[in-house]
Amino acid sequence: MKLFTLILLSALSINSFSSTVAILDNGVDYTHKDLTQNIYRNHVEKKNGKDDDQNGYIDDILGWNFVKMNNEVFDFTREIYLTEDIERYYFLRAKKSLGTISEVETDEYDELRKDSDLKKRRSDFVSWMHGTHVAGIAANTEMLPKELHPNDIEVISITYLGSAEYGPALAPSFERTSSSNIKEQKRHIKNYWNSFLAWQLNKFKLGVDYASSKASVVNGSFGQSFEGIQDRMKSYYKKQFHHEMSESDSFDETKKFMNKLIRETTNILKNYPDTLFVFSAGNKKNDSDKYIHFPSAVRLNNILSVGASFDYKEMAYFSNYGKKTVDIFAPGMAIRSTIPRQDYLRTNGTSQAAPFVSNVAVKALAQANLLGIKITINQLKKIILETSLKKDDLKLKSVSEGIIFPERVYQAIRYLKKYSINKAINKSLKKYPTKEITANKHSDHALLIELPTN
Repeated sequence: MKLFTLILLSALSINSFSSTVAILDNGVDYTHKDLTQNIYRNHVEKKNGKDDDQNGYIDDILGWNFVKMNNEVFDFTREIYLTEDIERYYFLRAKKSLGTISEVETDEYDELRKDSDLKKRRSDFVSWMHGTHVAGIAANTEMLPKELHPNDIEVISITYLGSAEYGPALAPSFERTSSSNIKEQKRHIKNYWNSFLAWQLNKFKLGVDYASSKASVVNGSFGQSFEGIQDRMKSYYKKQFHHEMSESDSFDETKKFMNKLIRETTNILKNYPDTLFVFSAGNKKNDSDKYIHFPSAVRLNNILSVGASFDYKEMAYFSNYGKKTVDIFAPGMAIRSTIPRQDYLRTNGTSQAAPFVSNVAVKALAQANLLGIKITINQLKKIILETSLKKDDLKLKSVSEGIIFPERVYQAIRYLKKYSINKAINKSLKKYPTKEITANKHSDHALLIELPTN
């Protein structure tokens, strides 16, 4: 009987693994009514102060917090709320994104954007709600493939973003050296950037290693922009040398740093070929082939870099793009999803586009598992990219040249029962011709919204 139980638990864990998305973010409110049935729980671990499953993380029943290095995956003590002015700001921004905003509302929105106090409170608000919003999209169970049940999809919260006071998430700070020797000053700055790189990589490795042990799909709606590093380089240079760093020097040094960061990150992620990592491409309107974005610029068979689209029509105005470094686009404008305290909000970003793709990917893996189809992560990526909705204006913007088409993905999985992967993809394309996407644009994802004009 005991042996049977162990075998059964093992089988269940494999099924759970194939249908779980890890949310590497700033925490997920797992008590939200629209998330509770889809929250991952580690049934091997007990709340007893012991590491029951011997993975190095004590009582990680719901996930792990790498910022505080404990099992509190969401901070319920923070006094942050969706105030009327914050809600109004996001409401007007969503209308602006959808093109339904009036001139009077545009003036109001512009004033709200200029409000410095509101800007600070919005920043705090995002640091509190972001992970829950992302999780709501990744865990969406609207219009599942017919083989699945809503309870088949799970999300696990891994708190990765946030201000740490200690531990591996505490970033090294820069302080100028008092030495007057120029060589020593240059060495000091070089040593700082080496320590910053080592910190970033160590933190990243801890997060993805844990995530890949729990889930088949890992969603990372975060990133380090080229401009962010370039601004730091300029700031620290001026702090040390008391004069400005040239634009060309700062660009070259940033490029060197980002290239090394991507190379080392590639070496980390190649160790997890059975995990699909889905990263947001960034919101700087940049060509990330030139202005490298971490970690989405990593190029491996188990990586998807996702830009944002306006519905299934075109690239979102704010999205990064890249013929080599952005794989595909997905809806990321005015997306309504869960936020803490049992609420909902509409917002924009590649942060919202990435979990859309993660959601489709985990549904496809769970579907394949239930159909008894063995599919590799590399094959899944191929299906997602080659079944995309092609757009002429995206030919030079992404690898796939298009926007994700969920129904085609699920149908291709079904065809794998009888056909090769190439034939399954071709038959799926024929079954769902391009003209049908408009009629079915909300069929897989119920988070796209149309706002009232008043």
